Amino acid sequence: MSEQEQSTELAETKSTNLLQFSPEKIEVIRRTVAKGATDDELEMFMHLAQRYQLDPFSKEIWFIKRPKKVKDKHGNWDYKRLENGEIDYTGVDPIIMTSRDGYLKLAQSDPDFEELNSLEIRQKDKFSFNPMTKEINHEIGSERGPITGAWAICKRKNREPAIVVVDFNEYKKAAGNNPVWDNYPSRMITKVAEVIVLKRQFNISGLVTEEEMPRQYSLEYDDPNLKRLDKRPEKGTTIEHESDETEKKRKKELWLAEMEQVKDLMDQLGLAADELTTIAMVDLGLEADKKLWSLQDVHKVKESLMSRLSNGV
Repeated sequence: MSEQEQSTELAETKSTNLLQFSPEKIEVIRRTVAKGATDDELEMFMHLAQRYQLDPFSKEIWFIKRPKKVKDKHGNWDYKRLENGEIDYTGVDPIIMTSRDGYLKLAQSDPDFEELNSLEIRQKDKFSFNPMTKEINHEIGSERGPITGAWAICKRKNREPAIVVVDFNEYKKAAGNNPVWDNYPSRMITKVAEVIVLKRQFNISGLVTEEEMPRQYSLEYDDPNLKRLDKRPEKGTTIEHESDETEKKRKKELWLAEMEQVKDLMDQLGLAADELTTIAMVDLGLEADKKLWSLQDVHKVKESLMSRLSNGV
């Protein structure tokens, strides 16, 4: 069964019952999404996925171990590897992550959720926040100046509103050289504020989000867990070479077919190319260059556009 089919099966299960994972699916997660996890780490990961009803196959929650690269005997930088060629994760601490959309999904699934409001703060705005009375005043003029931070308010029935104000420079510095933060700073700092306020209002613990972390912890960047998951193949056999070429051709055909569906959806929604790029980068955390999208990335874009179409966005 392919990863896409597994995700579909999980989604069907989730529509009628709580998200559950069979032993077979847990083993697939161990080999792919939670590559390098010990038994205890995998148990913790699965506990959080089930507790918060987040689907690992749909990238709603993911597990990352980032070992440091070392020089091999030829002087090349690579991850420390086991004898079978797989990455050696010994002694590497795990990070279990989700996204702002994952947090929002948790909040909106709660019948007591009321609303989430947020906005970036700029230097020339008239902004004040009284932490004692929990009052925010924010007036915006025609000239706003550079971004200084963001605020977010989350309301839940029978509870005081949760309010947070975050500093832009603090999180931009932590994000490092990240093109999404460089191109869409207001959106990213607003997401950070939303993440923190959702976490506080709905008592979410055990997870961190990609909006709070440096670029290297984003699922869409170079994560060793999600690349070269199988051991390195032996070289020199014609059969293996032909098999690799056939698989590459098959994936390319699937990629092109998915992109055609994306183009059709763009036409139905009246989206221009730059608007699609914005959706991909800001909402989905993908690279701006479509040629760098994987088959899974294209499928993710297609699902996002289908959702917009069904919701009349």
